[in-house]
Amino acid sequence: MTTRYGIDAPYGAFGFILLAILYAAGTLCGMIPLFWGWLTGALFLVLGLWMLLYSTAIKLSHRHRILALSGLKPDMKVLDIGTGRGLLAIAAAQKGADVSAIDKWSGWDLGGNGRDAFEKNRRAEGAPEIDLYDGLAQDMPFPDKTFDLVISHFVVHNISGRKERERAIAEMVRVLKPGGTLAVSDIKNTSQYREILEENGFQTRTYSFYYTFPFSKLIIAVRTPVGTGRSIC
Repeated sequence: MTTRYGIDAPYGAFGFILLAILYAAGTLCGMIPLFWGWLTGALFLVLGLWMLLYSTAIKLSHRHRILALSGLKPDMKVLDIGTGRGLLAIAAAQKGADVSAIDKWSGWDLGGNGRDAFEKNRRAEGAPEIDLYDGLAQDMPFPDKTFDLVISHFVVHNISGRKERERAIAEMVRVLKPGGTLAVSDIKNTSQYREILEENGFQTRTYSFYYTFPFSKLIIAVRTPVGTGRSIC
């Protein structure tokens, strides 16, 4: 277990644990009915600890599952959007890919987020150099048809507004090479992403994961040779 890759939604995780403590205190003081106090407190505690477990252990193995399902191969040109502390980018580079990564570096979405944390993790894992960029998913500084694989993990749902999320997906499509693969992992709005991709001629496959916090889905999308894309699961 490690906090090297940050705590996802840190205010939420520690907020749940704080609520568990407050409910326990309120129950012990007689301010909250015994049954409901302990039940609610226990629920908040489980949620908080699950979030911490995901951030410190589960996501370290889950990243390899995402990359495997994405069809990552050595020498692929890969873009990791919303890279944070480098969870996926570093793992992809270790597997021999030529990786670029972009982020707006928000500490609200991921504790300790930033370029320095990314580089510290990359050096600690012995990964090769990775090109880092500052920017938004909706407006990326890359030429059209640049990458063999574009990946995004728990990022797009943080973009406010359907139109802005559509812009982000459109940018991912723009920088993807013909025949390339787009992998979008997220905790909500995945049906919207799939709809946009299929309307733009992609064939999609969706995987569900119930060990992540929150539950998540991974969309793997490949542009079909002709016609409209479709879901194959």
